[in-house]
Amino acid sequence: MRCGWPGLGSGVTYRREGRRGMKMADGPAIAEGRRPKNVQHEWTLQRAVAAFLSKALPHDAYWTSLDMGRSRSAAEGQLRKMRGVKAGVPDIFILYRGIGLWCELKAGASLSDPQKLTRDALRDNGHLWELCRSVEAVEAACLYANIPLRATLGAIRARIEEQNARLPAKRKKAPRRPQTGDRITVAQAHKMGMWRG
Repeated sequence: MRCGWPGLGSGVTYRREGRRGMKMADGPAIAEGRRPKNVQHEWTLQRAVAAFLSKALPHDAYWTSLDMGRSRSAAEGQLRKMRGVKAGVPDIFILYRGIGLWCELKAGASLSDPQKLTRDALRDNGHLWELCRSVEAVEAACLYANIPLRATLGAIRARIEEQNARLPAKRKKAPRRPQTGDRITVAQAHKMGMWRG
């Protein structure tokens, strides 16, 4: 199979490689759907941050997650570069009344070189940039940037505890009485051939 666009070069030739993914004509197979474990942990953090920001930020604040993702093939990566997609763009952008806050979410990994270059470029242009490894760090970054919050993690947790305290306590089930003497269950009767039905 050939992939190419008029005026942009000859494109990339690739072929199907079973269930494992695509194999470029002169390159290694690229597995589809596989992500490193730290990316999955980062996605968990991103979901928690998204839930927090949608509850905590003021109504007139704008925020978005930026998902550049990873290229599944060399051709896809080449197309992203041609469209102007840059490596190292932070995961979250928050805009509130002239304040621009960029948050790079990390779950245990360190910053890559493109992320460091982007951090420096954003800070040199007057934007705030923070490395956040938890939802608490995102909250602290918002407060540092003077972005007022409608809710804080402490208040959210206190409200959850208050709601849990009002819920009735779960009753424990009474232990089952052991079978005694000549009593048998229907299942036991079926096994013994005593019950036909």
